[in-house]
Amino acid sequence: MTSSTLLRLDDVRRVFPAFELGPLSTTLEAGHVYGLLGPNGAGKTTLLNLLTLQLKPTSGRLLAGGSARRWGDLGWKQRFSYIQERPAFYDELTVGKTLDLARRLYGRWDSVLADVLLKRFRLSSAARVGFLSKGTRVKLGLVAALAHRADLLILDEPTAGLDPTARADLQDTVNEMVAEYRSLCVLLSSHIFEDIEHTATDIYILRRGRLAMQATAEHVQGSVVYRCLGPSDIPTSPDVLLRWSSQGTERLAVLAGSPVDRALQVRTDHIEEHVDSALGALYHGTEYARAE
Repeated sequence: MTSSTLLRLDDVRRVFPAFELGPLSTTLEAGHVYGLLGPNGAGKTTLLNLLTLQLKPTSGRLLAGGSARRWGDLGWKQRFSYIQERPAFYDELTVGKTLDLARRLYGRWDSVLADVLLKRFRLSSAARVGFLSKGTRVKLGLVAALAHRADLLILDEPTAGLDPTARADLQDTVNEMVAEYRSLCVLLSSHIFEDIEHTATDIYILRRGRLAMQATAEHVQGSVVYRCLGPSDIPTSPDVLLRWSSQGTERLAVLAGSPVDRALQVRTDHIEEHVDSALGALYHGTEYARAE
């Protein structure tokens, strides 16, 4: 692990009677925003529940600071904050009382930072939580998470159901928080491509319990998709992000400007396709991806 590694998944598996997640091996690094995509039933919620110790892995390990994190690890629970689609707060409490409760629950609390964030998000301490909009409740969750100095912030569908303005506001907020607090790592699970495109530094796509693709957002946005007129003879390499076949047609997503891309530009049996969204193309491609 590097000094910036917050959490490492080492062959983590969770087996249910009708579903299996993993084995998954990857790292979460401070200063990164990980966009987690996948269809319903892919295992996203199972993964989040494993990271937050709400589920025990069937096998494998979660490692933080060189130590395995196990069920009931209070030290790890102090280091993350999990904000679900509908944040669970007591509706009868005010914003101020909610944060006071959070202060008593967590060992680390920065009252000055909490006040700064309340002003930034234009939250009134006297406002009753039950009257807050969904977007404002998410912002309250962000205040609580950052004020207790969480190292890992997990956001599960935070913008679902929000109007475009509120969604853009939350996207900007996540970007600002990571830029300002470099020790923070964010894992954002969303079905909305725009959320991922505007915030993620790294992209994970889950399919049927497996990590179908893992790449930096820069590589995804800088990829070029080629349609192959016959079987492709392009070998597996770091320049090939994804290879898939749908309805008898094979496609490749390769890094723009790479040696593979330059070679394909002059071949007549590989035709560049112009896609509206590189992320969208690769996401749909993972449904039909060929194992490398």
